[in-house]
Amino acid sequence: MGYLGQPYYVGLLSAAAIHGSSHQQPMVFQVMTSVPTREVRVGKVAIRFSMNSNIEQMPVAEKQTETGTMRVATPETTAFDLIRYQAGAGHLSNAATVLGELAEHMDARAIVSIAQLVRLPYVQRLGYLLDAVGERELADPLAEWLEAQKQRVVLLRPGEPADGEINRRWHVRPNIELEVDV
Repeated sequence: MGYLGQPYYVGLLSAAAIHGSSHQQPMVFQVMTSVPTREVRVGKVAIRFSMNSNIEQMPVAEKQTETGTMRVATPETTAFDLIRYQAGAGHLSNAATVLGELAEHMDARAIVSIAQLVRLPYVQRLGYLLDAVGERELADPLAEWLEAQKQRVVLLRPGEPADGEINRRWHVRPNIELEVDV
């Protein structure tokens, strides 16, 4: 990926699969970068790019490949990306399923440190989903950090009607029903 001459990391479902946590193999190889980049094909593989303006601050890990190394989002970075880029994650129910599997590789302190790099609605939604998949040990430190922030009520799924009762812990209105595969 270095040939692009721009910062990048493997993200979303591709990163989750590398961490051994993707419920479904992604149909495309997903890469985060700092500038808009068109999808490319390399042989039979489609590489789809998503843009993240603070890509250089997001924690990544170097992973060895047959041809060198690649930058891969940490499990915690992957979790936030799954919330932010819902379409690339297969939407929220799939993101929740993947989070349930990814959780065993995640560290609560790392989640809180990344929370400071992203917008609060993503933090709120991630916390809600962590609770939804039974990962309270990861969610509790995030909820504690969030209490000190100026939150507003957010929709679990933006763009959908504002139905459902507000979850007081996360200030999230669950306006869709999650279907989590376990």
